Amino acid sequence: MKIILLTPSRFDEFYELIQSMVAEAEFSLASPDKEQIRLMTMIPNGVVYLAENEGKLLGFIAGMAQRYFFSLRERATDMGFYVLPNHRGGSAAVRLIGALEDWAKEKGLSEIYIGQTTAVDIEKTRQFYAHLGYKTVGFNTVKHLH
Repeated sequence: MKIILLTPSRFDEFYELIQSMVAEAEFSLASPDKEQIRLMTMIPNGVVYLAENEGKLLGFIAGMAQRYFFSLRERATDMGFYVLPNHRGGSAAVRLIGALEDWAKEKGLSEIYIGQTTAVDIEKTRQFYAHLGYKTVGFNTVKHLH
C-alpha cells in the first residue's frame, strides 16, 4: 500500500470514493457534484492524498490551509477523509493522516483539525484520533429542517 497525490488521471476513481463516502454519511441527501469536487481539488492551498494498493484506491484525505475566522493564524483542516469499509482497521487511515500532517508541517502550520461528520461509529473514530495524538475539542451537530 502506498500514499500518492491525486492526479487528473485518477480523478474518476477519486470521485467514486467520494460517492461511497456520501452514501454512508449523515449528509447522503447532498448529492456529490463532480465539477464542484474537481474545483475543490485545484485550490492552491489544498492537497488530496490517495491510498492505493495494487492499482486500486482504498481511501483519501483532502486538506487545506486556512485562517481561523478571527485571526491571521493559519491551520490545516480536512475537507474530507474516507477509507473503504473493508480496508478500515488497516494502515490506510493512519498513513493518509500522516501524509496530511507532513504536508501541514511543510507549510509551516502548527495545528491540524480533522473532523467526523459521517456519524459512522463516532466513539470508535474518536478513539482512533486520540490514539494518533488528537484531542476532542468540539463536536458536530445537524438538524434536518425538511
